[in-house]
Amino acid sequence: MHCSVSSALIPSIFQNWKAINIKSILSGYAFFAASLFLWPSNAMAEADKACLAIWKKPEVKIEVVSIKPRFDHSKSSQQIERIAKKSGFSKSLRHASLLGLTHSSIGPSLGVATKYKVLEGGKKCLRLDWVKLTFGARKTNIYIDRKYRKGTCAYKAILAHELEHVRINERVIEEYLPIITEELKERSAGVRPFYTKNSKDAGRSIVNRLMFELDSVLEDFNRARMEENDLIDTPAAYAATQATCADW
Repeated sequence: MHCSVSSALIPSIFQNWKAINIKSILSGYAFFAASLFLWPSNAMAEADKACLAIWKKPEVKIEVVSIKPRFDHSKSSQQIERIAKKSGFSKSLRHASLLGLTHSSIGPSLGVATKYKVLEGGKKCLRLDWVKLTFGARKTNIYIDRKYRKGTCAYKAILAHELEHVRINERVIEEYLPIITEELKERSAGVRPFYTKNSKDAGRSIVNRLMFELDSVLEDFNRARMEENDLIDTPAAYAATQATCADW
């Protein structure tokens, strides 16, 4: 059996679907980025019994990432609003001014390893060996209007609100990780051995296929995360926060 590894990195999956091209080579394994959810025509051919016989249930590895928030107290309310607008947080702009903002990049990184066996006639039969999902908050920036000095009641109130958004994200990630993991296990087990002329293309196509098949559950996760965050971004919630301080 020969082994190779492919990878797709999409750290901002809920902001855009842009793939990051990885050019480095680690431990002799080349990593590749997924950009099309297609099976290349030269990467897969129908498998026969001899090829299917090398199938083995793929191992699924999970890694949770949670990068500590970065705090930015250098921007005005107007600058924070521009960041929110650029990031697609239009709901926040319904308010007269934006005093704080939590901007998180949450999404998956999926890597796979494959093994192949040369069968009769020199044909290369490839199977999926293992899958690794890395999931969580890769980047979180918390912005607080520079008008409010650190240590003041208003600053602390804004900070507490934004940190609650961070906790909500972490909680929903924890709740959905088992669901996403089970979906990945099922989908990975469904990748049967196939003949290929190019193991690198085949690895990339498997990554693309799995990312495509995870799309529905990832959309469910993002919808739940948005709904939970919306619960504390209401006029009543803002009024309650403002009522705690007199130095606005």
